[in-house]
Amino acid sequence: MTKILNNIVLFPGVENNKLKEIENDLLITQKKIKSQMNFPDYDLVQIDKKDIITFAEYGDVMFFDTFTARRLISCLATRIVEQENIINDLSESQDD
Repeated sequence: MTKILNNIVLFPGVENNKLKEIENDLLITQKKIKSQMNFPDYDLVQIDKKDIITFAEYGDVMFFDTFTARRLISCLATRIVEQENIINDLSESQDD
């Protein structure tokens, strides 16, 4: 959680509720993704937009075991390729 702490001023004796909320959300996301990546058909899992936004903002402070991380990378790369194909198809159809 170093990145989060680097961007937040902590005052002694005062609890930062927003920080606790962010940390809780990250733990929930990590557990959910780990569970999904352990499914036999993990490649069919649709990673929702909220999780992708969480990865974009806090991915560098999240921790996954190597098994989960490899499968997650595969799923995210597949999503990127699929979206690029959709964009290319739309561009081609507009050119016609």
